[in-house]
Amino acid sequence: MATYMEFMISEGFAKFAEARKLTEEDSKNDPETNPFKSKYAAREIYQELRAKLEHYYGVNTDEQQQQQQDSDLHLMLASLRYHLGVNYVDTEETSSGEDYLSACRKMLKGLSLDTRAVSLTVKTLNQLGILWSGRRELQKALELLLEAESVYKKFKHEVGAAPFGINDLLVPEEHRFTDHKRQQQFEKGYTHTLYYLAQVYGNLGDSEKSASHCHETLKRQLETSQYEPMDWALNCATLSQYYITQDDYSQARHCLASATRIYAEALQKLPAVETEEDQLDDDIDKLKRHKADIARCWLKYCLALLNFSKDKLTTIPSEAPTNTTSSTTDANSSTTTTTTTTTEAGIEGSSTSQENTQNDGTESQEKLNKLALRFECLELTSLENKVTEKCVVTFEEAREIFLAGQAWITESKEYYVLDGHVSDYIEIIRDHSALFKVLATFEVDLDRRCRMHKRRIDMLQGILKELNPQHFLMVCRQLMYELAETSSEMMDLKIALAEGSGTAPSNQVCHKINTLIKQSLGYFQQFIDSLKDKENKMPTTLEEEVMRPALVAYFCMARLHSKLITPNSEQRLENLATSLSYYKMVVDYCKAHPEALGKMQVEYELCEEMVALLPARIAQVRRE
Repeated sequence: MATYMEFMISEGFAKFAEARKLTEEDSKNDPETNPFKSKYAAREIYQELRAKLEHYYGVNTDEQQQQQQDSDLHLMLASLRYHLGVNYVDTEETSSGEDYLSACRKMLKGLSLDTRAVSLTVKTLNQLGILWSGRRELQKALELLLEAESVYKKFKHEVGAAPFGINDLLVPEEHRFTDHKRQQQFEKGYTHTLYYLAQVYGNLGDSEKSASHCHETLKRQLETSQYEPMDWALNCATLSQYYITQDDYSQARHCLASATRIYAEALQKLPAVETEEDQLDDDIDKLKRHKADIARCWLKYCLALLNFSKDKLTTIPSEAPTNTTSSTTDANSSTTTTTTTTTEAGIEGSSTSQENTQNDGTESQEKLNKLALRFECLELTSLENKVTEKCVVTFEEAREIFLAGQAWITESKEYYVLDGHVSDYIEIIRDHSALFKVLATFEVDLDRRCRMHKRRIDMLQGILKELNPQHFLMVCRQLMYELAETSSEMMDLKIALAEGSGTAPSNQVCHKINTLIKQSLGYFQQFIDSLKDKENKMPTTLEEEVMRPALVAYFCMARLHSKLITPNSEQRLENLATSLSYYKMVVDYCKAHPEALGKMQVEYELCEEMVALLPARIAQVRRE
């Protein structure tokens, strides 16, 4: 009787090679009407091979007899089950795919330290993890992927040799991988494990672990040169956004610079690619899109760093002679924030030497941790020097970040144009507006600050005019609200300029203030009107997502009406009465809807106070 190896040599190896070709090459050219034609053909071959080898294996014998069979044959059958599992998953028959992959996993139990089985074990667990993740069974997926990680680490620690590839037993010996290639494939399998873990942790809401696994994935891909440049660059740029949320601007900038560097590599490689014209067009479009996406990530970095710098400004006593300060006024409040440019380390520096030693040790460990996160093989100095990673305190420093952000806005708008990319284009314009807004907080000259807000109004008005509210209702509401707030900020600045002049405002100044007030009121009213029903009536109960914005709009409209400048006492009384009515709207709604009170506590208290005070003010104006 012939042995299984004689069968493999005579026809088995050739059949397996045919099935792989059908799967990896021919399937790419299958017709749209029969997209799985080649994979179905490959499946028949895999099934035929499995049946033949099971004939030699004695699949129906008991467990004790199975253990006595040739272990290579056992692993060959496990590998075929793996390929069948992947085949069924690829053809959207996940239930059957799971059965084969689970059968493969069962056959590999207890063999995780076997050099012939460990790569197949990791790949099988990866595939099962992907499958369960696709079913949104995230905890099950996490367990499988963590098991794959454990298998890899235990093998590396206890064995360390180059393991077989998953197909090595199913190809002639002369076609098997070299030790170097085997090691590469094993490491690549684990890199995939890390990548899938990053996705699962992200879906589970554990952003820290997700970012950590994503970073390790990118680093391993870079070190082994196993990456597609465009995808690597975009993934790295996307990772930077996590570090921004953690206020780690050094690491965020490093990721963005790395993304830009690898993107340049993709740009260099593209012209050398010999491909179909349609495919080349797709690649060029993808390249342009990724360039714009990376630029948008840089823009988000600039915007976040400026806002972080603004928030870090702290008020210090003016009598402190050793500190230099830069004062800015937030246009949304009456508070003035002051920035310390020299620390109070002299006061706090009197701590004990033991504490200093502990701090030094902590700082040293933090530096080591940061170094471990860097992509050391990339030269990034020139790219990182384009924009700072540190908080800024002066207008000149803030302007440098602003100008860098504007350059990336221009770059991103080369791809994301209004015609065809409406949502993306609008977000870029709103980010541009936000850049002006935060830069204005660093400007001490109120007139220049007004001009910055005027730029914001011009760009936002231009977008709003282009949009159909029926198709872009939510976006239009956001733009209306921002225009209303910006006009109100300009009004406050104009009033502050008038009061600071020491003279009574001219008719021209009064007209400008009133124009801004009416402009703000108009946009708030447009926002309110967008909430009305088909009968043009406001709902008695506002939807949760618009409840606070609507009530704050009423609050702001009340304040704006009280700011209108008029020499006509009758008009003044009318404005105050209108202001009172809006304050009452907020109070009445919160009393009727207790759930609103928790979201409007501060404004509600102010409204109650104004409802109590304004009638007396109105009576006083009548008497005058």
